[in-house]
Amino acid sequence: MAKSLAPIVMKFGGTSLRDEGCREKALDHVKKYAEAGERVVVVVSAMGRKGEPYSTDTLVNLLKEVGPSICPRELDLVMSVGESISSAFFTHLLTQNGLPAISFNGRQAGILTDDNAGNAEILEINPERIIEALDEGYITVVAGFQGVNDKGDIRTLGRGGSDTSAVALAAALDAEKVEIFSDVDGIANCDPRLVSGSRYLASISVDQMLDMADEGSRVIHPRAIKASLKTKTPIVARNTFSDLPGTLIYHDKSLDKKRVAIAHRESLVLVECEYNHDAESRVDGVVNIDSKRLLLKDDVYLSGKLSELEGNLGFYKLSRNWSTVSVVFNFKAPEASKLDYAELLQSSKNIISYLLKEPRVKETINFLHAKYT
Repeated sequence: MAKSLAPIVMKFGGTSLRDEGCREKALDHVKKYAEAGERVVVVVSAMGRKGEPYSTDTLVNLLKEVGPSICPRELDLVMSVGESISSAFFTHLLTQNGLPAISFNGRQAGILTDDNAGNAEILEINPERIIEALDEGYITVVAGFQGVNDKGDIRTLGRGGSDTSAVALAAALDAEKVEIFSDVDGIANCDPRLVSGSRYLASISVDQMLDMADEGSRVIHPRAIKASLKTKTPIVARNTFSDLPGTLIYHDKSLDKKRVAIAHRESLVLVECEYNHDAESRVDGVVNIDSKRLLLKDDVYLSGKLSELEGNLGFYKLSRNWSTVSVVFNFKAPEASKLDYAELLQSSKNIISYLLKEPRVKETINFLHAKYT
């Protein structure tokens, strides 16, 4: 039976590409599909994590060592380099192992974004060059996390941007599915590093997964999930280092059954404002608490975001080491437990969410896991 022209999109994160042993595992997954006659598109993140030579954090530190207040345009440029190196390297690795491949950066892949440096949205994708390469028998390897604006300037897609690249490409290519590979076995009902009794889910609805991602689950970014909605592209979260099937994120509501999961955010800054704010409509990545309080990620973009908001906030007070923990139901949430050290936040009818200091996160997640899951 002839294979479908619909490709399979495979995304490999930094931990899947950090060293020779990890890359061999990623190579094996690609090889299985290629040898079965499938058309394969690979999307790659920068190799490794902070402190390793080609990771995004390491590259950003080159600029931070020179001085603060980095121009967003130059920051985007240096942040895109890790994925470009990764795509060229992995392409060469595939070719050297008898799997003809060709690499594409964001521009070459036809990814057009808006002009929001550091957190750009994909406006459209023209995958013509990728399709031509697939038709010629190549595996295509795309640098994730990046595209270009209408002037041709590189723009990066924010946290989880390589996931977004993969799912958006899958939608543009009408792919059979997109597989997101990392160093975990799929989507767990809470963070396995913090709760020994956590378990991986065989499947989860796209709506509940989107709620989890919005509440801080880091396996797949919200934008990536949203990119699958129009075409209903199946997403599978898998482990690079095993042959386990992973977790299917499905769009078919008939598959629903009751599920409870817990997500959390860490390394947050609490901003208390003099005036009522409309920060959510003005700056990406804001977590709104109430009319005078908001949360922002404590990262390299913090000072820039505060500068954007300053005129709207008036005088403000800033404090660090905050977190949120949220219980996400795919049915109406029961009555919430009160915790004397945490603030119960107003949230939607299927989510219970708390604001607390970072040192209490683990005990909170374990308590909520025991109570609700």
